[in-house]
Amino acid sequence: MLSSRSPSPAPAHGFFGDFFGGIASHLFPAWLEGLVRGMRFGLGLAWIIVCYLLTSYKCAKNAPLAIREAEVSRLNRQCADQTLSLILGLKGYYIKAAQTLCGAGQFPPEFDEAFGVLLDQCPKEPFEVVQNILEEELGCSLWDIFTEFDTEAIAAASIGQVHFATLADGTKVAVKVQYPDVEKFFQIDVDTVSFALQVLGMASQVKEVFGTMQKQFKQEFDYRQEASIMREVAENVMPHFGRKVTIPLPIDALHPSCPPGTESLCTCKVLTMERLDGTPIRQHILPLLKMFAEAHGTTVEELKKMMNTKDLSKIDMDNAAVRRAMNMGEVSQCQSQALIAAVQTRNLAAKLVGGCFAGCFHATPPQWARTKMAVPVNGPQLSRRLYEVHGFEIFQNGLFNSDPHAGNVLIMPDGRLGLIDYGAVMRLTEEQRFYFAKMVIAIADEDDDAVPPNFWGCGFRSKNQDPRLALLLAHVFFNRGPYKHDMNRLSPKVGLPINADILTLDSYIRGGKIDDILEFPGHLVLLQRCSMVLSGIGMELGAGRLSSAKMLKPQAVLWLNKRPDLEALSS
Repeated sequence: MLSSRSPSPAPAHGFFGDFFGGIASHLFPAWLEGLVRGMRFGLGLAWIIVCYLLTSYKCAKNAPLAIREAEVSRLNRQCADQTLSLILGLKGYYIKAAQTLCGAGQFPPEFDEAFGVLLDQCPKEPFEVVQNILEEELGCSLWDIFTEFDTEAIAAASIGQVHFATLADGTKVAVKVQYPDVEKFFQIDVDTVSFALQVLGMASQVKEVFGTMQKQFKQEFDYRQEASIMREVAENVMPHFGRKVTIPLPIDALHPSCPPGTESLCTCKVLTMERLDGTPIRQHILPLLKMFAEAHGTTVEELKKMMNTKDLSKIDMDNAAVRRAMNMGEVSQCQSQALIAAVQTRNLAAKLVGGCFAGCFHATPPQWARTKMAVPVNGPQLSRRLYEVHGFEIFQNGLFNSDPHAGNVLIMPDGRLGLIDYGAVMRLTEEQRFYFAKMVIAIADEDDDAVPPNFWGCGFRSKNQDPRLALLLAHVFFNRGPYKHDMNRLSPKVGLPINADILTLDSYIRGGKIDDILEFPGHLVLLQRCSMVLSGIGMELGAGRLSSAKMLKPQAVLWLNKRPDLEALSS
């Protein structure tokens, strides 16, 4: 669905920002252009923050709580729209960074809502630009290859946009086209951020992370590599999970639909792949949230607002919906199937009652009988399937998708999951897989003594190598996040207060109360991102708060049992 809301312009960059930005792109060297872009972002963000502070200062401090909360929400929305406009004006890495943080609990809910368009509805390039890129990359007229080509992009992200099309032999395809100059801007922005961190004395801490990012970007900007990886992943996964998932194949030289005389429809800036006619999994999430909220006397918006609060002390724990969600454990497939059966029974009853009232009594049926509830999906089953497939990729293949967000997961008409977008993949060495597998098993088994050494084996380093920090971080990142039960269990071992709020927990993790983080390797960052995204999808699908470690453990055990020779690494 296309977004009908246009972001409001940010007053921070306006004419002068665009004017000097345009000059910089033509006259200045890359490093200076990056500095100008960085200054545009910094000054623009500073202006938004100043306006926020000045406006909030004027708010009546003695006003009722509801009025103050409404004003804060209004200000957040205003600043979110201005920041979104600033980011869209700069494009490049700024969009990618906002995408990564969107929905990760780093922003107020108003920002998550505004930034949601960045996942698949960024500003689109005109079709004329797309056609020129396609014909230049493919070396022929667009209509020599395609009989149909949708001029309106179905999705647009940070690097490129996707169009639906049909090949001459009738094969339906999706065509991803890279934006002009996007690679240049990404490289400039990453170099600028890297330089800024060096000036701040943080070069050693982020060296490996930025090295990993450089490799990732090089891969993401060459669609030939993504096509090759997509085929490799499909060949690895489909023989084992073909009844549960499907992965599109690229239209390359190995594909039977590749036009005769054409080497491939995948080039550096164009990726043509099989089209999956599924529905985005996000479309099945909202009904679940609505049912949960209505069952506990609240709204979806209010539930999201309370659940996204950073400070646990400000959460209304008297609200049954919030209390249940915050302390929610794992939801079984039987519980989910019972919910599905209940909704189906309710809909059948509504149909019968509605027909009886209309046919027998010639009267208007009651309100509940006039509405049909959306039948929820089996969230626990789908979540476990996603974990199973990605665990297989991580351990059995050593090649996994580090960004399997909900926008990249489709529900197919036959019930399978469609997995798309393999631009952000990571290859792991056997040693990396070994230590990650050992750590996952230790977390799942609550073997607290075994967690720190295997976390260190993954490459994590802190100033004093304090095992308490390693234990706490490993659980927050690869178990169930800052889950109350887990944190309280670990409290005596790491010195964390019982029932600690988010700010207290953050002071122990990043604030140096236990130890100072020196190195968090790039591959571990991407494994953490993959785990966090899968856990988030599980929560949204109604599967409860899943432990990534427990979900990944079966594949970790399976791989270690196949490779007993690797035990020598830990000796």
